[in-house]
Amino acid sequence: MSELTRSLRSVLDCPAPLIHDHHRWYDTGELRRDADTIGRLLDRAGVRPGQPVVVAYPNSYAFAAVYAALLLQGIPVAPVNPAITPAELATFLERSGAVCGFFTARQADVLQQLAEKAAVGGVSWPLHTAFVGRPEHSPVPMWRWSWTASGWLQQAVVPGPPDEADTDARNSSKTVEPADTDIGVMLYTSGTTGRPKCVGLQHRHLLATARQVVRSHELTPADVTYCFLPLFHINAQVVALLSTWLSGGRVVIEPKFSASRFWAAVAEHGITWVSAVPTVIAILLRTDGPERAPVSLRFVRSASAQLPALHQRSFERRFQVPVIQSYGMTEAASQICVNPIEPGAAKAGSVGLPCGVELRIVDGEDRPLPPGRVGEVAIRGASVIDRYEDLGVTDDFRGGWFHTGDLGYVDEEGFVFLTGRKKEMINRAGEKVSPYEVEDAIRAHPAVAQVAVIGLPDPLYGERIAAYVVLSEGEWDEQTVIAEIYETCDQTLSRFKRPSEVEILPALPAGPTGKVQRHLLKQTILARQIS
Repeated sequence: MSELTRSLRSVLDCPAPLIHDHHRWYDTGELRRDADTIGRLLDRAGVRPGQPVVVAYPNSYAFAAVYAALLLQGIPVAPVNPAITPAELATFLERSGAVCGFFTARQADVLQQLAEKAAVGGVSWPLHTAFVGRPEHSPVPMWRWSWTASGWLQQAVVPGPPDEADTDARNSSKTVEPADTDIGVMLYTSGTTGRPKCVGLQHRHLLATARQVVRSHELTPADVTYCFLPLFHINAQVVALLSTWLSGGRVVIEPKFSASRFWAAVAEHGITWVSAVPTVIAILLRTDGPERAPVSLRFVRSASAQLPALHQRSFERRFQVPVIQSYGMTEAASQICVNPIEPGAAKAGSVGLPCGVELRIVDGEDRPLPPGRVGEVAIRGASVIDRYEDLGVTDDFRGGWFHTGDLGYVDEEGFVFLTGRKKEMINRAGEKVSPYEVEDAIRAHPAVAQVAVIGLPDPLYGERIAAYVVLSEGEWDEQTVIAEIYETCDQTLSRFKRPSEVEILPALPAGPTGKVQRHLLKQTILARQIS
């Protein structure tokens, strides 16, 4: 048995309130019973340890119950955005190799669309069973959809609790306990080539980071965290969920962030700490709030993107609560650096000190740089992966270090400061967007000859997505083309990937080989905005 599952079982064996969702608390006993029920459903569906299972539930107790059930059974969790489009879901299912999934009732229509296309076009994707439930009311799926020989999905009522024969058969079978090196979570992170990379986080990676969060945030059973960041991201899974469970604390789950409910929820539930992103902090600064934060709130943690120092100082001055900036990524099971929580120990503008990992700054030849010199951030440690599941050991893994693609420097005291990104990813409110993926969607329009997508500074979201298009030969109405590009993106891309502006240009800057130079385009656009 992995140390992670052993720790989770130990938590669930101790009666205590654990998760608040939809106006009620769920205790450890309820979570364990629901996880066991979900385990039986998976067993009946023929799902075995090591076979990925999609979790498309929104933030809810149901997500937590399924997540716990899969980890305890050694089944890799493959979480996806609940608002994923049919096209993106089809690609995800094909790449992940998922054999089963948990979906909401609304998403059943999406599955039906995919099934119809598969039946007509002979498309093959591995999902053979889907549980469709109502996570806002119950974590236990109500319906099971399975493939028929024709490739369609057929609905059938899921059986109730097992009878004695079923229970005896299950108890007599050999239970495969997950190992520390088994995959616990499968996540896809976009690369600059546009093809997502499969990050397989093992049980040991998840446990290492969760324990570091507990230590660095000084979490105890008295703590209550507020989880509104999306649970299909590693931040909320490890920082809010797993670390809280391992510390014996409680978690209040919200479907999404609400500025109007935030302070009331903190006061109502005695929230002691919050995991947020810079966009949330910026929004709270721009909305009505209390003169100071409720006394229960110890700190607000900021991650997923660089927090402007001005926003940090303004928030702390207005609400009299510290903001702890941190730094993490999926390849390290979230947390890499974090500022100390002791009063006056944090450094504004810094993402903090390395936590549970070794970190160094290297030059273009992978040579370590002294304090103050800007270079690429490289890391290694118990929480850091050493390969991608689909690509193997890429150039990102060199000399025993994972090269993050982020640029920064370390000061004399070891505090890390980030200055930019070596890669061309766009960071919109913590959501990483590959320009190539957006460009591919736009290129589908017949009027588009060339397209380049870049990220531009945005005071609320960190960066906004801007697309610049060169039209092909012919008679085109520019405003009509722009409107149709927006429509295409709405149909094929998740909301956070869609461009906020589209502009027609006569030409795009290109190098000797004709490759579009995005950095030159960005310089031109920024210079134009300044002038």
